[in-house]
Amino acid sequence: MHLSSEQMSECILGPAGSDAARHLAECPACRAEFATLREAIGEFRGAVRYWSEREAQSVLVVPARTEETRSWIAAHQLAFALALATIFLLASILVPWYQHHQSAAANDAALLNQVDAQVSRTAPSSLEPLMKLVVERQQ
Repeated sequence: MHLSSEQMSECILGPAGSDAARHLAECPACRAEFATLREAIGEFRGAVRYWSEREAQSVLVVPARTEETRSWIAAHQLAFALALATIFLLASILVPWYQHHQSAAANDAALLNQVDAQVSRTAPSSLEPLMKLVVERQQ
């Protein structure tokens, strides 16, 4: 039986357990897989180091901003902040107005439905039981 990937990872990370170390010494297939895994991790480590060194150098070489560039950026930041403040101010005014308008329209519709129901009745509500008797006799 060969070593699992977890056992191989444990062997890479630190001292292998006695059973795993003995198996690596005796099994050429596991030894080859272990060597391949160790080489791949070594190449990955080298690539990461190369990348981090290259990134560190690119960060260190940052062109200094001129005074003109700084003032242009500051002016645009102020304009953006003012535009954003204006939008929030308009939203704080318009949203409550719109909600009030919508609730007023809903109240008006409910009132019109009540008036329509009252007007469409042929008799007052107190005489409705008698109306049902009259309608039943006519049929």
